[in-house]
Amino acid sequence: MTGKQTFMLMLLAALAALVGSTAFVVDQREQALVLQFGNPKQVVSEAGLHFKWPWQNVRSFDLRLLESDALPNEVITKDKKSILVDNYTRWKIIDPLKVYQVARDEKGVAARMDDVVRGKVREVLGQHTLHEIVSGGDQENLRIELMKSIRDRADANVRGLGISVVDLRIKRADLPQENSEAVFQRMKAERNRIAKEYRSEGEEAAKEIRAEAEKKRKVLLAEAYKNAEILRGKADAVTTRIYARAYQRDPKFYAFTRSLEAYRSAIGEGTRLVISPDSEFFHFFQQSRQ
Repeated sequence: MTGKQTFMLMLLAALAALVGSTAFVVDQREQALVLQFGNPKQVVSEAGLHFKWPWQNVRSFDLRLLESDALPNEVITKDKKSILVDNYTRWKIIDPLKVYQVARDEKGVAARMDDVVRGKVREVLGQHTLHEIVSGGDQENLRIELMKSIRDRADANVRGLGISVVDLRIKRADLPQENSEAVFQRMKAERNRIAKEYRSEGEEAAKEIRAEAEKKRKVLLAEAYKNAEILRGKADAVTTRIYARAYQRDPKFYAFTRSLEAYRSAIGEGTRLVISPDSEFFHFFQQSRQ
């Protein structure tokens, strides 16, 4: 290899090293910040091949939608109840220069954003009762409105960090462990009280129904007894009239038939009577022997 060829190879190697130290590629999912001795010089948002000075370096920042799942946050509600709110935040970097100036990297700015979100969660939810937060209260879309309000307030506060809060969702809102048992006991006592009220109301209603049924029964029996007595009286009257007419037609025959009925009623099979043969009861027997 001649000296000229060696020189050309060295020149090409130097050019390759120069290009490698000055050229950089920005991915479609990223945005870049060019730094010179730690000082920001240029923000590169367009994807593709770019160039810089050899003594400059590049810091990349994610351009995609990011998610931060913070630890549960303790909130004091309007009715002085303590709850643990677990939420997550979706956010993105809109100004890598501000992010670098205030927090240096994504992890640092995410921590600062989480502090802001926690404060807004306490601020917004603290204006509502536990019932409203958990079940929505009387408003159908209250929980959605609460999350939107927290998102908007947090977004307005983190714009100065170079980021934007796109969405915020509350995953869970639970009572602290030390309060759960007391709440369960109160719920149990309340359900028992309601059950006792229902049972007492049922017993009272049952007594009223039984009393009304007993009253109707007595009224029906009295009415039936009255009607029976009326019918019996009418039948006795008819019977008396029949007997009276029979007596008027033939008193002796009437007396005879009445005596036969008396015999039939008083003397049955195997009946023994201790009575004088001359008794008036056997008057017609005595006449039959004469």
